[in-house]
Amino acid sequence: MKKSILVALASMLCLCWSLSLSAQDEMAYKGEVLDLSCYLKSGAKGPDHAQCAKSCVKSGQPMGLLTDDGKVLLLASGEDKEKIETLKDLAGEMVEVKGAVSERDGISMLVVSDAKKSGS
Repeated sequence: MKKSILVALASMLCLCWSLSLSAQDEMAYKGEVLDLSCYLKSGAKGPDHAQCAKSCVKSGQPMGLLTDDGKVLLLASGEDKEKIETLKDLAGEMVEVKGAVSERDGISMLVVSDAKKSGS
């Protein structure tokens, strides 16, 4: 009886682990790189705010991506740190970003694996 319970628990853990891995699949997103500080405080975005956004993210403010469907994702660095640096230079501009999304307590984070200016 104890062995069958342990086997059932182990099977459930494996299933949960495999489901969490599938949630980590990479996806492609298009949208605007945001300076989250200004965006959350005053809704600042777009070409008129691009210079400020670049300055803010280069000074360490958090970055986000405002996707085409209106969702905001917190941007985080993956293994290739250069990709996040590329996005700092593109703050306030439209980009194409690939990565895995994690969500917890209403916050969504995109771990960036690839990034480029939209259309390039």
